[in-house]
Amino acid sequence: MIISARERIILQILLENIEEEMTIKGIAEHVNVSERTIHRDLKNIEDILEGFHLKLNKKAGVGVKIIGNPNDIYQLRVSILKQDYVEYTPDERILVALCTLLDHQEPIKLFSLAKELGVTTATVSNDLDKLEPTIEKFNLRLLRKRGYGIELVGTEEDKRKAIRSLISDRFDVPEFLKMVKENIQKKSSNKIDSISERLLGLVQKEKLLRIENIIEDINEQLPYPLADSSYVGLVVHIALAMERIQRGENISFKEDYLNELSKTKEFEFATQIVERLERTFDIVIPEEEIGYITMHLRGAKVRYDNKVGIKDENVEVAMLVRTLITNVEKLLHTTLLGDSLFQGLLAHLQPTLYRLDQKMRISNPLLENIKEDYAELFAVVQKAVELTLVNRDVPEEEIGYLVLHFGSALNDKKITKDLKLLIICSSGIGTSKMLAAKIINQIPSLSEVKTASVFELKNISIDEYDAILSTIPLEDISRDYLVVNPILSDKDLEEVKSYLQKNSGHLLKEAKVIEAPKQKCMDFQSFLLFTEKSQILSTVLKEMHIWDEGVSLGESLKRGLEVLKQQGSILSNTEVYEALEARAEIGGLAIPETNLALYHTSSNQIESPSFDIIDLPEMVSLRAMNGANEMVKRVLLLLAPLNASPSVMEVLSFLSASIIESERSIDLFNNGNKEELLNFISSQFLRHHL
Repeated sequence: MIISARERIILQILLENIEEEMTIKGIAEHVNVSERTIHRDLKNIEDILEGFHLKLNKKAGVGVKIIGNPNDIYQLRVSILKQDYVEYTPDERILVALCTLLDHQEPIKLFSLAKELGVTTATVSNDLDKLEPTIEKFNLRLLRKRGYGIELVGTEEDKRKAIRSLISDRFDVPEFLKMVKENIQKKSSNKIDSISERLLGLVQKEKLLRIENIIEDINEQLPYPLADSSYVGLVVHIALAMERIQRGENISFKEDYLNELSKTKEFEFATQIVERLERTFDIVIPEEEIGYITMHLRGAKVRYDNKVGIKDENVEVAMLVRTLITNVEKLLHTTLLGDSLFQGLLAHLQPTLYRLDQKMRISNPLLENIKEDYAELFAVVQKAVELTLVNRDVPEEEIGYLVLHFGSALNDKKITKDLKLLIICSSGIGTSKMLAAKIINQIPSLSEVKTASVFELKNISIDEYDAILSTIPLEDISRDYLVVNPILSDKDLEEVKSYLQKNSGHLLKEAKVIEAPKQKCMDFQSFLLFTEKSQILSTVLKEMHIWDEGVSLGESLKRGLEVLKQQGSILSNTEVYEALEARAEIGGLAIPETNLALYHTSSNQIESPSFDIIDLPEMVSLRAMNGANEMVKRVLLLLAPLNASPSVMEVLSFLSASIIESERSIDLFNNGNKEELLNFISSQFLRHHL
């Protein structure tokens, strides 16, 4: 398929607005040509559509739209991605130039680049001017000298980041894997000037497929699935690493940070990946690469079912979540009730902060849709983020995902339901939940709405569901399903209702008399896990002390640790005290806007998890988690064994997060007695886990 750049842009406009008619005038304004030119181009576009069994539906006075089977529309999208080009658009020229520079180790002459792009040297020079702000985001710069040529200057790490970002932004997982496999099997006749081919040409496609198989295996073992853009980014990162290692180009990594990462669960998974890679490619991979893979896994966490992340810094993240929600409430002049928003943001914000601190960029394929359909909410969340995450540059891609969480909370309403629906999503963080919330809100006949990623589909018994929705076309599925836009428009909603009426065997009903609530079911494995965590929490709470020694903070800590040593919770009270002091040096421990401080650490001198409270005789000034100072009257002491199980860490994480969850929880941890705290923590645990 060979089409002009303008025809391709028109097709992309029609595909982006697949559910509604586009006026000729609107298309002409977007492309910046006359309406007569658009009419002429549409004749060729109709021929192109016919090859995909699609039609161009024209309505006089209304507009035009593409109609046909969703799978055929998907094939058209993929074909446009990998087509041969007669000419490039200005944006594509810039992308091709960047691909060329990334692929060259030596300087390239301006004339050679102009010849490759089929334009003048003056045009290329102008394109390079426009390219510079883009590459600055990756700490790269252009070296341009007369007689020398053009060279992309930057570290190996930053060049890898640029390549990963380019590929992740252009492909989602199904398109990415489809193109890689087709190229390897030589089913595609693409020429090298295909944009997608150039991007994939930056890595060896044979490597990509072998690496993808390894990552898919590991992905099934992770306690959280990877979002699609993170999945692609990780596969591409490893493929680049394999090529560069084989060329003798290694990457550097800070030793102290590598030591810190080596203590994480993700480091264990990264080590498994590296061991598989070493066997597959018969090479020795340095430990620094394990560190970078660990960063990918930690930065790409997607927590499902609102589970709290496994980190002892949860209270710090929880504080930011509570502040963020409060700021959004103030800007919207409303109250966001319920704990699902808090838990969802808590799970989401941990990896977000990690990405921001490590300057790791994330792709958000729905960003433009979110900004268009939720413009007011986007502006509000963006302002609230500025007020909450001060001194942090938060890109719009991250803001977009936060908007999905708040949008879901605003749409979330209790309704009567009696129909089971499965939603398959590709885009990842927050998207499936927002889509599910909107459907639940609008269709009061759903007894269950389950969301899953495309990777989880093979482990789901799809026959248990009355209907299936998906945001992407699915392969190897025996059931009928409906492809919908992740941002559900009114037209999409009507199509969903029609589909459910036709295919589920149920008639959608108005809300009916609510029967007695059915008891929530729990499978045996979930029951065992719940029982295990319940026993851990029960043990921790039974051993909880509230000390009031009437002495200084340091002396109170020493006396408390002596008690814990006598009961066998710790081995060396001296070493644990030193670990607590070292943790206090790293960052503030006082919780802003409370009289609380959370002293916490993990150590090989800690035998069993514990949670205790120290009441001080008078207020003391301590550095807070936000960098300011707070007056503290009560100290919370949270201790964990160095290699504690995930269940232990999740229980301790739950404890730390519950401190700041609400005004009531803050008041109880500030002033509550032992019985009040035990009752509150127990009820919160049951509410979150049942």
